[in-house]
Amino acid sequence: MKALSWKPILSNLTEARGELLSTYERLYFLEFGELPEDCRWIGETSDYIAYMQKQEKVNPFDETALFFRLEHAYHHLNWAWNCRRTEEEKVWKSSDRAAARWTRFPQTQEFVDLWPEDRSIKEHVDDLFRRKVNYSILQVMINMAKRKLEILCYLVAKELGDERERPKGLNPEIGLKPLTEKEFFRYMHRIYAQLNTAWNSRADKTFVTGKSAIARRERFSSIFATGSWNMWRQS
Repeated sequence: MKALSWKPILSNLTEARGELLSTYERLYFLEFGELPEDCRWIGETSDYIAYMQKQEKVNPFDETALFFRLEHAYHHLNWAWNCRRTEEEKVWKSSDRAAARWTRFPQTQEFVDLWPEDRSIKEHVDDLFRRKVNYSILQVMINMAKRKLEILCYLVAKELGDERERPKGLNPEIGLKPLTEKEFFRYMHRIYAQLNTAWNSRADKTFVTGKSAIARRERFSSIFATGSWNMWRQS
């Protein structure tokens, strides 16, 4: 089997992680009015709070903001997975056609349980940007995806010989063996499922459990199906 292109994979995963971390920090602040423990802010806490308060007045975190943040994260996650077997040089010098293909949600059979249900984009747009988002559910789901992505970035970096600091609380047995494509898939599948759940639960007042409810929430929304590269090219 062809070796995976770890450098482009890590580059895209890192971009996605940065977006999720920024989103989580914003949601955590809106929910609790303070900084999360792993906040990247360097400086006085009061300055951060003032900054967030100003951001909320100028650019409130609503359904629209969530859409564009997740669109950016999906863009890089899709690229990381879809280009995994492409030679590194070809990834960096990709054509618009290749980029448009790579930034779409994975079409490989492994992700079939996460594929969108038969619902048109127009139906999604009709009820989009009209509801108040639930910060509590969102920050939990985004944090779970962020954590899983943090671990995956660490494991991919190890494949490149980058012995970066281990994520806090990580099981000591994780990372002892080389990262296989099968394990890479498992991490990506879980991250996708958590982000899909975040979007599909964004306006829920309560988090309904049950196998069928969970399966529906974990499906990718077709509102993101075109891929951000295609949206930018058409604009």
